[in-house]
Amino acid sequence: MIARVLAAGCVVVVSLWIADAASAQCAMCVTALEQNGGEMAAGFNRGILFLLGMPYFVFTAIGVSWYAKRRRNRVLEPVPAGE
Repeated sequence: MIARVLAAGCVVVVSLWIADAASAQCAMCVTALEQNGGEMAAGFNRGILFLLGMPYFVFTAIGVSWYAKRRRNRVLEPVPAGE
């Protein structure tokens, strides 16, 4: 189960990283950044994607650690003698 969650998280991160459509921004930003050079606009787009992806990464990490801790505690629970 953890492998599936990690695989899904990796797919989301990679798809956001390489998607050209996800790097869209407002018309004012495009105009201002294109005047300063294409390299600066590319860096700005990567920054937007980084800020967009960080909350998903943090909440996924918290969820996976919570799930692993819960599963580990369930395995370590002693079984009653009568059962």
